[in-house]
Amino acid sequence: MPPVTTIQSTGTFDGAAQLGICGGGGTITLQDGRIFHYMVGLGNGTNNRAELLSLWTLLWIAKRLECTKLQVYGDSLAIIDWVNQKASIRNTALTHWYLKTVDLKKTFTCITIQHHHREHNQMADTLSKQGLQLGEGIIMIKEVSEADSGDWETLQIY
Repeated sequence: MPPVTTIQSTGTFDGAAQLGICGGGGTITLQDGRIFHYMVGLGNGTNNRAELLSLWTLLWIAKRLECTKLQVYGDSLAIIDWVNQKASIRNTALTHWYLKTVDLKKTFTCITIQHHHREHNQMADTLSKQGLQLGEGIIMIKEVSEADSGDWETLQIY
């Protein structure tokens, strides 16, 4: 992926958990109009773990794309309240990833993470379900355009 410099980008994220297996997915739209989709395999866990790690993945990709200003939307009010420090995280099993997400959030010049309803998060939801099929720590990213669907780039993130 080529690095980009952008004034403000937007992203969406979602997590999925089925039968104890987690996946994540989302989108990033850059200021210049380019759109990236991602899906990630997140191993075993709960829906809250999937949502939190999907948000972390979105922030990680945005940094890789050299975004400094980012507006993020997700449909998990609990996760959004945790990372915005409006609510305390009670699940000690998620503390490590919560702290990593908050630390990564601090590296942006300007960032907002806001709740929006599930019906506005359909692409991220679809991608998160596809992430259920990937091995833990495997992320697939592609740039999408009107002309074609783009090729997936595969990375190992942890």
